[in-house]
Amino acid sequence: MILLVNYKVTETKALVQGIHYDPFHPTDGFGKAQEELETEGHIFVERSDLPIPENNGMIPHLYVNPQTKEMWHEYEEMPKSEIEILRDENRDLKIALAESVEAQQQDKIENQIAIAELVETLTNKGVL
Repeated sequence: MILLVNYKVTETKALVQGIHYDPFHPTDGFGKAQEELETEGHIFVERSDLPIPENNGMIPHLYVNPQTKEMWHEYEEMPKSEIEILRDENRDLKIALAESVEAQQQDKIENQIAIAELVETLTNKGVL
């Protein structure tokens, strides 16, 4: 039997924060009887009953139902590495720069059209 050290989330859900594979070891164990540890809220299960987490690139968190001893994993996304964060920022900056250049080009074209219209108006009125 192994010991699941858990944190109660609800009456039927507890996050497993640690697993002790030999809780009754004379020097490395807890020095307590099984009943005493269970009274403290810890749960004993068979090692073979531990579910194997999926290899899906996410962080698995083991949960247990304290009433039924059913166990399952819930997953969260891996945090981005510093390189991934910098790569994303670099991509975003390149997109922003391209959009800025495009907007400047559009402004330049609009200004040239406005100048051409002004010259045409002035020419038609005989000012130029």
